[in-house]
Amino acid sequence: MSLEIGGLGAIQPSEVPQVQAARGTGDFAAVLSEAQQDPGVQVDVEPSFPDTPPPEVTRAIHVASRAYEQLSATGQQLHFRVQRPSGGLAVELQDLDGNPLSTISASEALRIAGGESLN
Repeated sequence: MSLEIGGLGAIQPSEVPQVQAARGTGDFAAVLSEAQQDPGVQVDVEPSFPDTPPPEVTRAIHVASRAYEQLSATGQQLHFRVQRPSGGLAVELQDLDGNPLSTISASEALRIAGGESLN
């Protein structure tokens, strides 16, 4: 599988929104400290994440891995790129050297990644 996704280009400082902390202080630590002292405010500074992905995510990864291996075994791969200027998704079936074999729909690519065989 390969991806062809271009960069964002240069971003000018004037294009980046300026985020100010509450009450316009601009000092996040001070605002956080004040919020933590308010009994009506619960602040979760360190969100907890599970040590492993949920079982359904692990299963989906294994299914996609098998699909990748099956495509590779037949000398094929999927290539994803953003179409210009529309920004739509283009998916090509390619040989392992990157030569295009055919264009497929995004829904077909999802079916292949989900374990269905290529028609």
